[in-house]
Amino acid sequence: MVLAAGYGERMMPLTAVYPKPLVPILGIPLFEILVQKLLREGAQEIHCNLFHLPENIETFAAGRGWPITFHRERELLGTGGGIGNMADGVSHADAILLHNGDILSDIRYEPALALHQQSGALVTLVLVPSGPAANVAVTGAGAVATIGPGAEALAGGAQLLGYTGMAVLSPESLAFFPRGKKKGFIDILLELVRKKPGSVIGWNAASHGARYAWGEAGSPSGYLEIHRCILIEKLRFDTALEPPPFPFHVGEGASVEPGARWKGFCEIGRRAVVERDASLENCVVFDETVVPRGSVHENEILFPGGIIKAAGDL
Repeated sequence: MVLAAGYGERMMPLTAVYPKPLVPILGIPLFEILVQKLLREGAQEIHCNLFHLPENIETFAAGRGWPITFHRERELLGTGGGIGNMADGVSHADAILLHNGDILSDIRYEPALALHQQSGALVTLVLVPSGPAANVAVTGAGAVATIGPGAEALAGGAQLLGYTGMAVLSPESLAFFPRGKKKGFIDILLELVRKKPGSVIGWNAASHGARYAWGEAGSPSGYLEIHRCILIEKLRFDTALEPPPFPFHVGEGASVEPGARWKGFCEIGRRAVVERDASLENCVVFDETVVPRGSVHENEILFPGGIIKAAGDL
C-alpha cells in the first residue's frame, strides 16, 4: 500500500502542479523509484490511494505494466481512513507493506516482514534512531508502548525511535481501519496498543549497527536534504540513484550559460536554463525552468512559475 493522497501543503505552491509523489530525485520521479523498489523486493501487487491531482499519477503509471491499482478518495480520509478505503483489495494478502509516498530509503523490507510474520503482531513499524522525529517508545521486548508527546516520559525502560513511514500490516489488522471515514493512522495504533498490548511492535532498521539512508521529500528542507546527501555525502538511497562524481548534476538538454555560479550542491533538471551571472547555492532546478540572469538563489527549489525556499540551513 502506497499512501499518496495528501495535498503536500508544505510543498505549496509546487504541489499545486506536481503531486508530491511525482517530484523528481536526480530527475527520476519519486513514485517511479518507490514502485521499482517494491517490485524488486517481491511485491506481487501494489495499491495506492489518491486524492490530490489523481489523474497526474494515474497518467504517469499508465502503460508501464505495473501491477498497480489506484483507489481514489472522494474526500481526504487521512492515513487510517485511506488504508481502510483500500482494505478490501488487499485482505487476501499474507502480509501488507505500508509505505508513505514521500519517503526515500535504502532500508530493505525483508527483515521487517520476517519479524512481523514470526511475531504474530498486527502491525510492525519500521523504525530508526535518527532522521524522523524519535517519538515511538519501544520496550525491550520490542512492543510499542506509546507514540507521540508522551513517549519521552515512558522512555525510562524503553527506547525512543523514529517512524520511517513504513510498516507491515497483518490482514487481521484491517478490521481496525474504518471504511469511508476519516481517521489517523497513529490514532488507530494507539487504540491497538491500549486494547491489545503487544499487537504493535517495532523493528529497528539500525539494529546491530546496520547503516541506512532515509529521507522524506514532503517538505522543502527534507527534499533538499535528500539531494545534499546524494550530491555531497554520496549516499545511495536506491540503485537508480547513482551519486555523480561532483556535487552537481545537470540533466539532459540543460544549459548553463557562461558566468553562472554555483556553490554547495546543485541539481539542474532537463532542458532547464541557468542564465549568465545567475548564482545557485544548495538548489534544485526543475525541468524546463529558467533561472534569470543575475538572480541569486540559496536553499531553494525552482520550478516553472515559482520558487520555494527551505527554512534554516542545510
